[in-house]
This record gives sequence, structure tokens and C-alpha cells, in this order.
Amino acid sequence: MRYVASFLVSIVLFASTSSASSAPTISQVFAFACNQDFTSCPDGFDPALGPIQLATGFLYGTTWWAGQGNANAGGTVFKVTTTGSIAVLHTFQPGTGGKFAEGENPVLGFVRGPDGAFYGTTESGGAHKAGVMYRLTPRGSFNVLYNFCSLGGCPDGPGPLLLAKDGNFYGAENETIFRITPRGQWSLLYGLNATNDGTAQTLIQGSDGNFYGTGTIYPETGTIFRVTPKGQFTILYQLPEFERITTKLVQASDGNFYGGTSTGAVFQFTLSRTFTVIATLTQGEGPTPTFLLQASDGNLWGLCMNGGTAPDRPGTVFAVTPSGTVLTSAEFNCASDGCNPEGMIQGSDGNFYGVAISGGTAPGHPLGTVFKIDAGLAPH
Repeated sequence: MRYVASFLVSIVLFASTSSASSAPTISQVFAFACNQDFTSCPDGFDPALGPIQLATGFLYGTTWWAGQGNANAGGTVFKVTTTGSIAVLHTFQPGTGGKFAEGENPVLGFVRGPDGAFYGTTESGGAHKAGVMYRLTPRGSFNVLYNFCSLGGCPDGPGPLLLAKDGNFYGAENETIFRITPRGQWSLLYGLNATNDGTAQTLIQGSDGNFYGTGTIYPETGTIFRVTPKGQFTILYQLPEFERITTKLVQASDGNFYGGTSTGAVFQFTLSRTFTVIATLTQGEGPTPTFLLQASDGNLWGLCMNGGTAPDRPGTVFAVTPSGTVLTSAEFNCASDGCNPEGMIQGSDGNFYGVAISGGTAPGHPLGTVFKIDAGLAPH
């Protein structure tokens, strides 16, 4: 299963909130592509951006499939400048008999560890064909730390990683919330009971040290849950039937959590368990948010992967205040800057940088872009 873009969250905490100073302008930084017969995809395709920008100015990300001239490769890890110069740091290559010993199809994004290296997971490949946890240095040194499905019954799923305050990594995958050390030692934090707890989809660590996440309980109804570092699990809120949470939670500078739902709502959720819809996006603004962050202006900026008024529904970017005023929105153009945006970060120059999984201007088959959104925001 391809993970949703909400894994790519960058939380920037600022106290003040102001109106968006100008309408956002979207432009292409780099376009991924394969040649006409798909025999060569040198940089990979179907990209995801890690929530990382180093002082060197590079942005880092992954592609889901192919790379370095090999259309049978299992994805790449790349770095790209804000002006569009790209380099592939690692390609997940098939080994003997087509087995991907180093993993295949990297899960969206990764995190940077205390040692400066990148830590991520793949959805498949590895010793048990169930994914791996890997470590990759900014210079390209790669090693596998853990092969998922090493335990009987495969309770150890390869969910996206979160670096917690204790220096360990945590993740959520369906009915498993797990801890894994930087050396690759896996342990169960909490095993969900599908009937009572539902499944877990995303995970963040709150300012109080507890973990908060979103999930789904039968029948396809969204939940917000909390799990303590000692593994005590509580469902804090359940949405109306058949309404799902479509973004990862964002804890803003006011201490409250924000997110989006399948009905187009942007909501606020407090630690006292008060759930409030602060805005409902229109078709032109969204309508279904799939990604959210708090930017340097204090406002919530988001993406709708399949939004907009154009027939191909290329996706949108929008801004809303924590009090619920929709400030601005803009629509992607598949041909010029990519479409179906999956995630973004705010760069040190104040601009947003992200990835779209299709479209772009590259020759051959354009298969996604790195894009820039200039909204006139101050550097941070």
C-alpha cells in the first residue's frame, strides 16, 4: 500500500498569525521522467520529499520506483537544490534473482537522526520481502538496520518513522505501534485490537511527550488516539460514520492539534478533547486536504492532492488561519509545474518546496516534480 502524503509534515512553531501577503505562485524546480519505452528512469519517479533541508541548501527525498538508468530498480534517495540540480544518493537495486536485499519502494520520506544520518523504511524487499529500516548518510553510505517480518506472524510492520525525544524511532502500521532504536532493535509499544481500537495510520509526538495519531475504526470512520511512551492507548475522539481524517495531525504554536477530513473540513482538536471544524474548503480551494503544516506566518498551509476546478483535478495549495479564515488558494497545472501534490516543507528562504507525483515539463514521460510555492513569506 502506498503511504499517504501526510507523512511529510514539518511543524514550524510561531506565535503570531498574519494574513497571507500575496497569492501563492507555483513553479517547477525539477521534473522526474522516464524515456518513451520506460527502459530508463535515471532519477526515479513518483517522488516524496523528506521534511529536511540541510544548511547546505539541499532538499532530500525518495522516489517510489526505478532509478539510475534501470527501470527495474526499486526506488531512489535523492538530493536536489532549490534551483533544480539533482543527485541520486542511493538506488534500491535488485540483487541476485531479482531480490531486493536492501529493500524496495521506500516509504514516503524519512527522518534525520541525532548522528546526522537519514533513517527510513521501505515497504517491501529485504530478507523477508516485508521491508527494511535503513540508515543513509548525506554522502551516500547505506546499510540495513532491521528486516521487518523478523518476528513470528509479522507484527512488525514498516510504517513511516518518527524521531522521538528519547532518541528512538517510533512508527504506526495498521494494528501495530512500535519503537525501534537507532541500532535497529524493534519492540512493540502497543498492539491495536481492530474491533475496539481500529487501525493506526499516522503518528506524531506532542509537546507533552505522548504520541498522538489518526486511525480508522469500522466502518471506515476516523479516530484520534493517544498512546503514552509506556504503551497506554486511548481513543480520544471518533468522527461521524464514514468520515475519515486525511492529513497527519499538526500541533500548532497554540498547543492545539489541527487536521483535515474527507468531507473537506479543517479542524481544531484540543487536549481537553474538544473537536471543532474551523473551515470547510470549497471545490476551488480543495476540497479534501491531504497535507497540513504551520508556516512562519503562523497560518496553516495545506495541500489537496486531487483538488481544483480543472477537469484533471491537479491539486491545490491553500492557507487558513487557526481561527478558521481561508486566506488564499492556488491550483496546480499538470503541464507546467506538476500535479497531485503529496507534501511540502517551508524552506529557509520562506518558500514552500514539495513534490507532485505526476506531470511536469520533462521530455519523454513526465512523472512528477519538485515544486516551489512562493507566497511572499519571510525566511525562518
